[in-house]
Amino acid sequence: MNSESYRELDGEPSKSSLEPAVLFLSGHSVLDEAATPTPLYQVNCDITSTSNKDSSLVFERVEHTVPGLKLEDEDVTVGASRKTPIFYLAHPLNAQYRTDIPAKYYITAALPEMAGNIRLDTSESRLQKVTFKATLSPGKTASHQPLFDEVAQQLLFDIRPQWKLGRSCYKWSDCDGKQLAVEEHMGDTYKLSITTHLQQSLRDALVAVWLLRLWHDTAESKQARKECESSRAPLPPVYYSKLWPPP
Repeated sequence: MNSESYRELDGEPSKSSLEPAVLFLSGHSVLDEAATPTPLYQVNCDITSTSNKDSSLVFERVEHTVPGLKLEDEDVTVGASRKTPIFYLAHPLNAQYRTDIPAKYYITAALPEMAGNIRLDTSESRLQKVTFKATLSPGKTASHQPLFDEVAQQLLFDIRPQWKLGRSCYKWSDCDGKQLAVEEHMGDTYKLSITTHLQQSLRDALVAVWLLRLWHDTAESKQARKECESSRAPLPPVYYSKLWPPP
């Protein structure tokens, strides 16, 4: 789905589109890299920490009304805020072994006015680089069963790795190949540079999928897998007694 057709779902005139912006992740918040950084979105846990064992997260849009309020745990002064849950991010427990889930990583809409549910799929490109595709099931929400429409689903974002010395980079495009954003990660800095005008609902979806992709990187990392292996409980002695003596 390209940005033009998404506008029809959004139901807003083009004059309401948002300017290009540089966003970055700080703890639980996504902020606008402006002179005074302003939180725009929030999740309820740190998706970049391997200690996060949650299987679902709440993704909220932050709207500001009254200036001069200092956020807790953030060295940022912003307006009084109202948080609205708009998506749920999901990575089901033991997803790699299950066949009863629609995808290992997916997003469901918390509100019916959002565009729909989104699944994130991966594949390996040349040089063993992982590419991502986010597909949208229009009109679906968290309350629908099934969550995804295999017939009507549409490509929303095509996310491909780009080589840059010393950093991890991805180019985000729509189904027509139009660049929407560039993602960069170096050290503890996670940045998403939105390079074109977007409707609010498309930017909401873009940022939500970005955080889901980062969650994927954390959960699939060597460190996370090592911690998972070490945390597995040993089998009880009765199990081994059944194996001895051998038949």
